[in-house]
Amino acid sequence: MVKLTDVVAAERQHLEGLDCPEFPDPVLLPPRALSSSRVALISSAGLMKRSDDNVKAGTAEYRTIETTTRDRDVLLNHVSVNFDRTGFAEDINSVFPRERLNDLKENGVIEHAAKNHYSFMGATAPEAMQANVQELVTELKAQKINTVCLLPV
Repeated sequence: MVKLTDVVAAERQHLEGLDCPEFPDPVLLPPRALSSSRVALISSAGLMKRSDDNVKAGTAEYRTIETTTRDRDVLLNHVSVNFDRTGFAEDINSVFPRERLNDLKENGVIEHAAKNHYSFMGATAPEAMQANVQELVTELKAQKINTVCLLPV
């Protein structure tokens, strides 16, 4: 992650001037035991499958990445020039740890690893994402997912 002090002055001023939105009534639940967790990954890295349309800056859409999607067919399409892609190029699990999640399932640490995982474009205003997030929540509930691992980039 780039330190704010290392970013060029114009970008630093832009980032420092951004408002942080507040959402009313956040739903916070007590943590559940890992052994009963049914887990999906949600990334903000702008990940997509090779067959998907490009993720554009400011889009609130998310992309679904099935467990069966090969690592070489998962692309990082994040629009930020400040995003360091080195870790992803060396090991996709540094950004999207599907293998580690499957290891947790195989070792009995968690109950279930989701068949689908998801990625948003992190360079999007959170308020613009609310409808898509609600759609995703509905999808996750239908799959009986009770835990998500948020992977901010």
